[in-house]
Amino acid sequence: MKAPKEKFKGEIQLRQRMSEDFPYYAKHNLKIKGKSGGLEDFNLNKAQLFIHETIEKQKKDTGRVRVIVVKARQQGCSTYTAGRFYWITTKTSNIKTFVFSHAQFTTDELFSITHRYHTNADPMFKPSTSAMSKSSITFSALGSDYSVGTAGAVEVGRGITIQNFHGSEVGFWANPDMHFAGVMQAIPSGDLAQGTEVILESTANGKSGKFYDIVQDALRGDSEYIVVFTPWFWQSEYSDSSPVEWEVPISEKDYQEEYQLSDEQMWWRHNKIRQLGSEWKFKQEYPCSIDEAFQTSDEGSYIKPALIMACRSSKPDVLDIGPRIGACDPAWTGDRAGLGYRTGSRFNEIVYFKDKDPTELSSICKDYIEEKQLDRLFVDVIGIGAGVYSNLKADGYGDIVKPCNFSSGTTDLNQDGSKKYFNHRAECWGRMREWMEEGPVEVPNSDELAADLAAPQYHYSNTMGALQLESKKDMRKRGVSSPDGGDVLAMTFSSKVHKNLRNKSKSGNLIPEYDVLNF
Repeated sequence: MKAPKEKFKGEIQLRQRMSEDFPYYAKHNLKIKGKSGGLEDFNLNKAQLFIHETIEKQKKDTGRVRVIVVKARQQGCSTYTAGRFYWITTKTSNIKTFVFSHAQFTTDELFSITHRYHTNADPMFKPSTSAMSKSSITFSALGSDYSVGTAGAVEVGRGITIQNFHGSEVGFWANPDMHFAGVMQAIPSGDLAQGTEVILESTANGKSGKFYDIVQDALRGDSEYIVVFTPWFWQSEYSDSSPVEWEVPISEKDYQEEYQLSDEQMWWRHNKIRQLGSEWKFKQEYPCSIDEAFQTSDEGSYIKPALIMACRSSKPDVLDIGPRIGACDPAWTGDRAGLGYRTGSRFNEIVYFKDKDPTELSSICKDYIEEKQLDRLFVDVIGIGAGVYSNLKADGYGDIVKPCNFSSGTTDLNQDGSKKYFNHRAECWGRMREWMEEGPVEVPNSDELAADLAAPQYHYSNTMGALQLESKKDMRKRGVSSPDGGDVLAMTFSSKVHKNLRNKSKSGNLIPEYDVLNF
């Protein structure tokens, strides 16, 4: 035990800190296997500290933990979670901690981490055990236990109550719907959920499946979970000295500058790509953003993750003069409405509202027009949007509010005069992609928006050869949610805004008219 007891007035103060400060507890009471094979003190790395701080904030705010970690490989998320749950279980009476993995060898490794913690713990902070097996530890004096299971077992989790749950590599569970219906239902809900903790973690496994769905729900705010993402370059060991003659390829300079990576990190990345056999595989195993993590192997997205990544960085010199063009994607029960605006080459923001009827949403849009001093607000008039548009016109905003019908016809043509896009939705998305490609462009640094922009796939119509964007119905069949944020930004390209239609700002100063801009 290396805790500096002399710095404390007594054992009570030491026990209190060890009970309240997990990073301190981990450093002075837990042992991990070092890179050289020997035992080392558990000092949390950057990714682990970030996960810990996020968890502690959520617990302080809500009284419980519901976290999904999307991670790069070998960043220590499982080591952190095992340590945290061992810490909680060995200081709390009558609770059950359960760890659930996708494969037996992973389950065995996770339990060996906890077994190592217990074997090497200081006796002062190691409660007595009445039983220990290859998959569980029972702490007799506390009446608590720590156990593990594998996703291959059909009935895992049924008939028990779990206070702490660690779901490992959720993206690779063999029967995720069945397991969520079983083990996840063993976790208390409502008032009984206070104090409980659920940590789900995984590397991504494509833009479909249960893990993708729960991440997207959390990003949209449609669940009690929050998403934590940790990029590969946070790991200090993911760096290596490059040969003197090696230079970062010109094609990778933007990537390096985007994430402020050293030549040593780029050399490590270069070698890892060669080992894995493709850059796509590297991005899945060692992502730098959530949209990169959930890329698909066929790269079928209409807007590629690399293009989205290039637009997410802050660009102070981006051209943001011109009309302030807003868009509203209405929705009512069971869905959410999106509202945002663009100025020149900067998409400034997107906000969401749940369960707003047409009258409520119309009022929100009026306030938004005034607050942002919008020159134009496009409203999707399919469904309840027609009511929102009519209300705004009736309230005197007819010069500013214009309808957008994604299923309507198009005007953009190819050089040979043929129809370029199948419908107006594809046309808006096509104009948006051209805007992003021409750059420089800045969009909010949002994982949720990035996932929306990369979500739709595309093909060319058999009848006319026009580009056709994947329908929302077909996206749902793939397990992909509606790209609400992408639709809002695309809608700001519905038609050209010729001039500033508002004569004065809030301060009363005249605002000059603008020449015609390219959307």
